[in-house]
Amino acid sequence: MAKRKNQKIKKHIFKINDLPEDFDFSLIGIQTKQPLYKLVFDFNQIFSTGFYLNKDIIVIRKNKEIAFENYVTKENNIGQKMYFLNNEVQIPIAHPNTLFDTLEAFYLFPEFKTLNYLMMLPNHSNIYLTHIKQNFKSDYPINWIEVDLKKCATAFPVFPV
Repeated sequence: MAKRKNQKIKKHIFKINDLPEDFDFSLIGIQTKQPLYKLVFDFNQIFSTGFYLNKDIIVIRKNKEIAFENYVTKENNIGQKMYFLNNEVQIPIAHPNTLFDTLEAFYLFPEFKTLNYLMMLPNHSNIYLTHIKQNFKSDYPINWIEVDLKKCATAFPVFPV
């Protein structure tokens, strides 16, 4: 009987060519240890944006319903809103026979596991990343990062009204 050569599995990579070149909004990533409500409170104080708590965004991850907290502003003149989104939710996992429980992290945007929060800004808003970096002064460490939307493969969630 002839020996079978180790055949390599062929990989087919599909690229999405129908992504828009221009988006109606920009996405800013945020790295900080502060809770989202504190960050939003400070942002409202500095920029007078009027963010308020919105209904949670419910997403299914690993057959579990995960609720992501988010804050929203009122619509501007052309019907656009700004959003602060919680990108990371940690769910405790109980271990009955041990002293310690562990946490499992779930992400709204799995591509951005290094970002705690995200901010969606309409392109026609009067707030930009450079403006935020210059004017947002806080007593806690925070990093504001521009996110390349073309590298984001996750479908954007439907926001509750």
